[in-house]
Amino acid sequence: MRHLRVLLLFLLTLATIQMMAQRTIVLRQHKLQPDQVPPANYSGICRISGDTYALVSDQEKEDGFYLMSISMDSETGKITNARRIGYRSSPSKKVDKSGMSERDLEGIAYHPSTSTFFLGGEGDEEILEYDSLGSPTGRMLDMPKIFGQDNIRHNLGIESLTYNKETHRFWTTTESTLKSDGEMADANHSTVRNRLRLLSFNDNLKCDRQFAYIMEAPLCANKGKRPKTLIHGVSDLCALDDGRLIVMEREIYVSKKNLNNYVNVRLFMVDPSTSQSVDEGTPLSQQPASVFMQKTELCAFKTKGNITRRNIANYEGMCMGPKLNDGRQTLLLINDTQNGMTKHGIRLKEYIKVIILE
Repeated sequence: MRHLRVLLLFLLTLATIQMMAQRTIVLRQHKLQPDQVPPANYSGICRISGDTYALVSDQEKEDGFYLMSISMDSETGKITNARRIGYRSSPSKKVDKSGMSERDLEGIAYHPSTSTFFLGGEGDEEILEYDSLGSPTGRMLDMPKIFGQDNIRHNLGIESLTYNKETHRFWTTTESTLKSDGEMADANHSTVRNRLRLLSFNDNLKCDRQFAYIMEAPLCANKGKRPKTLIHGVSDLCALDDGRLIVMEREIYVSKKNLNNYVNVRLFMVDPSTSQSVDEGTPLSQQPASVFMQKTELCAFKTKGNITRRNIANYEGMCMGPKLNDGRQTLLLINDTQNGMTKHGIRLKEYIKVIILE
C-alpha cells in the first residue's frame, strides 16, 4: 500500500509538472525572406495595430524605425507572411566614424494615446519620443540618476522597452548589472547571477518605481564550460494587460574554437503588484533575497551554430501579437543578425519566433 501511495504521489507530481510545462507553446522559427524583409540589425519590436509592427535596428545612419506587416494564422499562430513596408526617420544629431547613428537603438514602444513612438538607445542611455514620421518631439522618459552613462557597463545598457495601454506603464531595464549593483556574468565569471533594476514609468514619463530582478546563472555555468565569449543579460521585456511582465533572459555562448556556439533564451513571468520596490540607496548586491521579484519560468529554447545545426538566432526584441481565435495570446520575438553577418561560410538568417501563452 505504501508503494502505491508513493507511485500515486509521483504520478500526481509528474502531471503537475506537465501542466506547468503546457502553459506555453513554442513554435518553430519562421525564416524571413530577404526579398520581403531585407537583413538589418533588428533589436526591438512593438505592435501598432492589426498586422502592422514597428522595429528598430541598432546600426542605421538615421534615427527612426521600420514598419513591417506580419500576418499570422488565427488558429495556429504560425506566420503566413511578413514584409517590410518602409522606414520613418530623421537625421541623427551624432554619428560615429562609420557614419552610423550613435544612439544605437535597441528598444521601441508605441504610445497609442499620442500616436508616438519611444526609442531606447544604448549609446546615449536615453529613451526619446518620436512622432509617426520618425522625428523627435523633444520629450523623453525621465531616467533615474543611477542609470547615468558612468554607471552603466559599456554596451550593456538600455536594451529593453515596452508599454501597455491598459496599465499606462512603460518598462525598461539594462542588459546587465549596473556598476554600483555588483558583479556581472561574463566569460570569466560564468556563475554570477546578474542583478537588474526594472523601471516603471507612468504616462507623465516619470519613473515611479524600481524593482529588483535577479537572473538565472548562464547555462554554461552548470556544465563547467569555459567560453571564448559570453554575453548574458535581459534582451527585452513585454508588459501584459493584467500588469504582469515577461522578461527575456538571453545567453550568447561562443566556444573557444568557434565550432559549437549557441543562444539560449528563457522567458520568465513576474508580477510587480506582489513585489517590493527598492530605492537607489542600497546596492542590489547588498539586498536580501526576499527583495527580488518572484518569477515563474514560462519556456526555454536554444538555437545552435555548429557543423550540423545552423539555426542560431540572437533574439533581442519581443512584443505581444494578436490573440488567436480561441483567446490565447501570442508573443513575437525578433532576432538580430548584424545585417546578415557571414562567418566561416555561415550567413545568419532573420527569424521571427512565435510563442503562444495558454
